Parts: sequence; C-alpha cells; structure tokens
Amino acid sequence: MSNLKVYIAGAGWASIFGLSFLVTKSALEAFSPFQLLFLRFTLAAATLGALALLRLVKLDYRGKPRLPLLLICLFQPILYFALETYGLRETASSTAGLILGALPAAVAALSVPMLKERLALRQAIGLLASVAGVVLIVLDGKLGAGRAAGEGADSLRGILLLVGALVSAAFYNVYSRRASLRYSPAETTFAMMASGAAFFGLLAGMQAIAGGAAGGLGRATAATWGAVAYLGLLSSVVAFFLVNLSLARLKASQAAIFGTLTPLVALVAGIALRGEALGYAKLAGAIAVIGGVWATNARVKTRNHISSLKETEHER
Repeated sequence: MSNLKVYIAGAGWASIFGLSFLVTKSALEAFSPFQLLFLRFTLAAATLGALALLRLVKLDYRGKPRLPLLLICLFQPILYFALETYGLRETASSTAGLILGALPAAVAALSVPMLKERLALRQAIGLLASVAGVVLIVLDGKLGAGRAAGEGADSLRGILLLVGALVSAAFYNVYSRRASLRYSPAETTFAMMASGAAFFGLLAGMQAIAGGAAGGLGRATAATWGAVAYLGLLSSVVAFFLVNLSLARLKASQAAIFGTLTPLVALVAGIALRGEALGYAKLAGAIAVIGGVWATNARVKTRNHISSLKETEHER
C-alpha cells in the first residue's frame, strides 16, 4: 500500500474519532453507558460478520496464537471504552479530545521498552510537553469542578477516567502492532467488536436485572439511533479497520501521529456544535499536547518498521 493511502487512512480514523466524542455525548442522553456500548459493538460485530459471510472480508483465526488478540481486546475495547464513556459523562467532549490527543506521545513512550523503537532528544522533549499539557487540562478541570453548575465544568473524576482510557489506548496500539504480524486488520477489528458486544452486553443485562440502568430504548429518538449508527459503523468498523491498517503498515509511534488531528476535531466540534467553553488553561493545554505530539512524531530516520518489529519478536 502506498504512503498516500496510509496517510489518508490515518487522517480518516483521526477525524472519525474526533467527532465521536460529541456523538457519544448525544447518545448518552438516552442510553446508559453499558447499553450504548452493547448496541455499538453489536452493530459493528454484526456488520463485519455479514461482510465475512458475503466474502467481502476474510476472517481466519486457525493456527494463530490467541494471547495477542486477548490483550488487544482487554485494552481496547473493554478497558478503554468503559473508562472513556464514563469519563465523558462528567467532562466536555472537547476536554476528552484534548486529553486523548496525548495518545501519540503515550504510544511513543511505550514503544521504547516494548517494541525497542528509539526516540530522539526532540521526541523526548515532545513527550514531556504532552504530559504537561494533560496535567494543565486536569488542573483546569479540577478548578472547574468548583464553578457554578451549568457552565460545563469538568469533574476531576471524569478527567482521571479519561487519563485511564489514554493509558489503555496506548497499550492497545503497542499490542495491535505486534499482532499485525499474524492477524489481518479485519481479523483484529472483528475480534475487538465481538468481545466488546459480549462483555458490555453482559454488563448491560446485569444492570437491567438490577434495575439500575439509566435511560433506555423508550427514550431513544431518531437522533440518538443515528448516533448509535455512527458509533457502531463509522467509529467501530471503519475507524478501527483504518487504525489496524495503519498499525500494520507503520511504526506504532508513526501511526499514532494522526491522533494529533483528533483533539482539533473534537475541540472545534464541541465549541461549534455544543457551545462548550474554551478557557485559557485549556487552550494552553491543547497547544502543549498538540505541539508535544508533533515533536514526538516528527520525521526521524528509522529502520523499516516491519523488519525491526520482526527482529524484536525474534529477540523475545
């Protein structure tokens, strides 16, 4: 695959994820987090399963190790989406986009010990800048929790949940890159969607039995069902296929650079469509995060990513 197609794929998934924060906020007005996640991943798994039956995509897990897939599914979708969805209930969508925008830097940090990828001094400085930006957003959210209700303040708990989602996403990127040697992007994506549907379906069922589910099918509107369709088809099937495709073709730190677009899309969408406020601290944090991930992932001379990964696996 040409570099241009890989770059288009990266820009595509970053933009889809950037809008997904806003869409998730809308869907949570009708569904509980577990209900939404169950609907999202069930739709995604059913779609991929149908494509496989029509032989438009190929799924073949025979003779392949299961551990890489289990680790991927644990970090993404199970841990990541549980933390992200609950975090979004207590934060603005623009805040979520900015925090999770530090993902490229987090991936670069993990790729050093786990994938033996090297970082230049400029990249190390970029990592520190991104971390500083996230800390600034966290502090701004903590102060915002004390403001008057109705001003869209971010709770500290919500921000910490999003930071946990960030860590989970970073581990997913690393393990997905390792799994790309044995699994196709379609196979990885289907495993993720099926595990998400099963896990969150179980939790949604337990929640319904206990009578603790907030919202439900009766409150759903055409708009909220449209949000489920966006999350299940675009944010799950299309976007994760593009992510896994990028990770199969590029180094983990290089593929993650496209995540710099995600906070920009989320920030603009939150301000333009939901009227979310942009304070000076959040703006400064955004600049630090985006600048840091750019410095972390700016062009550096590297060996061929597939060959270097194979060497790393051989050493293990």
